[in-house]
Amino acid sequence: MKKIVYYTFITVSAWIISSCDSGFDELNTDKTRPTAIDPAFELNNAVLGFRTYSSLIYDMGIVQQIISPNSGVLTGANYNQDNRDASDDMWHAYFRDVIRYTRDVTRLTESVPERSNLYNMTRILQACAFLMLADAYGDIPYSEGGKGYPDGVFFPAYDSQQDVYTDIIAELTAATAALNAAGRIETADVLYGGNIDKWKKFGNSLLLRAGMRLSKGRCYKSPAGGAGSIPGWCDYQSGR
Repeated sequence: MKKIVYYTFITVSAWIISSCDSGFDELNTDKTRPTAIDPAFELNNAVLGFRTYSSLIYDMGIVQQIISPNSGVLTGANYNQDNRDASDDMWHAYFRDVIRYTRDVTRLTESVPERSNLYNMTRILQACAFLMLADAYGDIPYSEGGKGYPDGVFFPAYDSQQDVYTDIIAELTAATAALNAAGRIETADVLYGGNIDKWKKFGNSLLLRAGMRLSKGRCYKSPAGGAGSIPGWCDYQSGR
């Protein structure tokens, strides 16, 4: 009888011990926490990261649309004071809530031909963010800006405002031209629903806006090296 109890105990103990490992990995896997995400949803995060309030609250005072003798959000623009509650809001919003996502999307889609439209849509949106930052702050971290996560660049170098505008024009020109209505349509896009025609209009509108930043007879050259590839942008101030 004692042997029966002993062997029964050993058998049950062995079964309990072995059963502890059964399905252990699956049991301890959080099924509500994804390990990967469709880059289209990251683009949506970038779209939602744009906040009109951030760009208007400070720029209104700079261009003298609103003048106030009182202190507050306009003091930096009116009196050249360091009012970081107003002046750094746009900086934080765009680098943290827009560019960090667009950088990741371009990293994930640049070498994926079937996501070419998503890649170029993201380039257009990213150029928009950088254009607004350069308008507001002048020299900004551009070529290395937003690369903290993918490349470990935690202290990005600043690029001159002139170089930023020049590269933005090249980016917008290439990205807009590369959009293809016959390619995959990114229906998850919350801005235009993946509508290529609307994205092209957006890109060309930004290209016109960026072109207005050119001055002193500078001439844009296309990425292929053809001078004057955008008629009317060369020497426009000199009347030529």
